[in-house]
Amino acid sequence: MIRNIGLVVDSTFGLDKKYAKENHITVVPLKVIIDDKEYVDGEIAPEVINKALYDKRDLKTSQPSPEQFIRAYEEQLEKFDQVICMTISKSLSGTFNSANLGKTILENENIYVVDSESNINGAAYLAEKLIEYLDEGHHISDALGYLEKIKEKGSLVFTVDNLQYLVKSGRINKVQAVIGNVLKVKPILRFERGVLGLESKVRGFNNVIAYLVKEVHKIIENGKAIVRIAYVDKSVEAKMLEHEIYQIGENVSVKITGIISPVVSAHVGPGGLGIYLTLA
Repeated sequence: MIRNIGLVVDSTFGLDKKYAKENHITVVPLKVIIDDKEYVDGEIAPEVINKALYDKRDLKTSQPSPEQFIRAYEEQLEKFDQVICMTISKSLSGTFNSANLGKTILENENIYVVDSESNINGAAYLAEKLIEYLDEGHHISDALGYLEKIKEKGSLVFTVDNLQYLVKSGRINKVQAVIGNVLKVKPILRFERGVLGLESKVRGFNNVIAYLVKEVHKIIENGKAIVRIAYVDKSVEAKMLEHEIYQIGENVSVKITGIISPVVSAHVGPGGLGIYLTLA
């Protein structure tokens, strides 16, 4: 069935360019600023961001302008009757506000702006499931309801080397950072429905793996689990984690989605590794 609803997302979703093109998804990019030089998210090599992080360069990010969203909406409306725009959680970025302002300026009631309340591969998973649903020919009201339903099921669970990057960007408070930055202690954070919190602390990376595996075991008590692994600079550790989760058995579908968007990496910092965990 031919779908009649288009989709716009932002670059933090990290969608594969081929996938986005094949599914007629318009991606609106954010920007990374390194020492006052601007780079477009999705076009900058992850190694550039990682080096800037390790060199402690001045890193900032900027959200898309409303005009960028207007162009994306107009592009989608040439092909589709209605458009859903999903953005990185509004608790993390002003991108949602820019998307809404673009809709207001365009004065088109066929545009629906949705806060993903998620990020990186969690947001990407929501986009992929939405495309599958829209391809079945569902109406806009059903699609929006479906999005809310699947958002409720999942969360991001991750670790970082140093919480100061999240403090600097205002994502967590200094008290949480002091607790989480104890020597040799790895913080475990959870991002769920737009809320980021320090969930636990473990000693050493092996215990991070054990904690994440335990979280997968918990969720499969209620059905089949979907696990997506992403990282800043921990590709070897990501493969270790994938192997451990794969050993759980047929009740888990696990894969590595790859390196986190440079915009998100700038706020997470070195050592970022985590999973998006949801029920199928």
